[in-house]
Amino acid sequence: MLNEGSGKIKYYILMHAALLLLSFSGVFAKLAAGSEWYSFHWFFYYGLVFVVLGIYALAWQRILKGLPLTVAFSNKAITLFWGMVWGAIIFSEHISLRMIIGAAVIFTGIIIISTEETPEEERKEARNG
Repeated sequence: MLNEGSGKIKYYILMHAALLLLSFSGVFAKLAAGSEWYSFHWFFYYGLVFVVLGIYALAWQRILKGLPLTVAFSNKAITLFWGMVWGAIIFSEHISLRMIIGAAVIFTGIIIISTEETPEEERKEARNG
């Protein structure tokens, strides 16, 4: 049983690392949008967007092998939080109280979905218990 839990933790760590990486695609896209069209920087930043999305797509397939789709997909909302953080740190954007409340609602939803047992887990527990 301990091995199952540690395996699940591994997938959660992989998922959040991949989602953190995914959040950088928005940063690179914004940097590209601020660059002169078809300049070196424009190609460089949009190239980084594609690299990030490619790595994320591969990681996402691996994540889906170890976590239910509902849990994995609900956790994608964390990228909104990371976007807010990167906006403040990199682009000096203002974080409002509404944004903080929104992030708290997102975290609450992620926690509820992530800690809820799936029907498969309930069946397995019923068989073993």
